[in-house]
Amino acid sequence: SIRSRIGILPRWQRLPSHLILITCAASGLGFYAKRELGWSMAEVPAHTWLVWHGVSAALALLVLGSVLPAHVRGGWHARRNRFTGGLMLAVMAAMMATGLLLYYGDEAWRDTVVSGHWWIGLGTVAVFPLHLVVGRWLNLRAAQRFAAAHSRSA
Repeated sequence: SIRSRIGILPRWQRLPSHLILITCAASGLGFYAKRELGWSMAEVPAHTWLVWHGVSAALALLVLGSVLPAHVRGGWHARRNRFTGGLMLAVMAAMMATGLLLYYGDEAWRDTVVSGHWWIGLGTVAVFPLHLVVGRWLNLRAAQRFAAAHSRSA
């Protein structure tokens, strides 16, 4: 039904967006594992993980900008998945801010910003799948309610 599709990304946008966000998360985790934990990570240098993370983070910002007009606005006005959507916006904003501070922030704050970026990044890795699962469940429920309401009136 049309009503159940409000805020849902079209496949042409959803698949690349998810791939970019997964690449960003995986490369960030790869850099963390290599740099902070000392894991070999298939002998990929830490700098390579960081480059992948930086490029995918720039693309993730494009993804965020592309979903704001229809997905975020539509979902918000339809009162769908506001809690996890709000969490996604908050962690994405925090990741963006801490990422910028890593490059342009005061050196005295660097260790704190690095720690914050790691912790918020780990939270993002949890919030994104939660947002997807809750969103699919809510859309399924909305579609079922819509179908039930229209089958009774027919």
